[in-house]
Amino acid sequence: MRITTTSRYGVRAMFDVAYHGGGQPTQIKDISRRQKISQRYLEQIFNKLLKAGLLKSRRGPRGGYMLAKDATEISVGDIINAAQGPIMPVRCLDRSADCPTECDIAEGCVTVHVWRQTQKLLVDYYNSVSIADLCALARKHGVQREIDHKYMYFI
Repeated sequence: MRITTTSRYGVRAMFDVAYHGGGQPTQIKDISRRQKISQRYLEQIFNKLLKAGLLKSRRGPRGGYMLAKDATEISVGDIINAAQGPIMPVRCLDRSADCPTECDIAEGCVTVHVWRQTQKLLVDYYNSVSIADLCALARKHGVQREIDHKYMYFI
């Protein structure tokens, strides 16, 4: 099963907002620069994350994006679901109306149990890793934080 670029970039961008934002709005141009992701592509990803209730935005000169929930409450699984939909290692597990099964032996298929267990393991793991966990891992590995101080003035 492949995690799409949209999901991978979404996880990186959400981590960036949490880690570098310091609880303040983070501008998309800064996320784009740090994560080396096009601003245009980030805007598309952020639209999905906004609709899913994982991000919120603020307009204006001090605007940007912030986490909509605490970093401990947002999992990698949440981001993947928002960005690409449910985690599905094989197509035959998708029982939605827009994806009828194409398998001729769907009723007697033994291997479907392997694919369901694979799906369960992946979903459980992705749901167990939070953005806060990624931030802790970054601190452990010495990733430098870039808190935006452009609004701090000294007289």
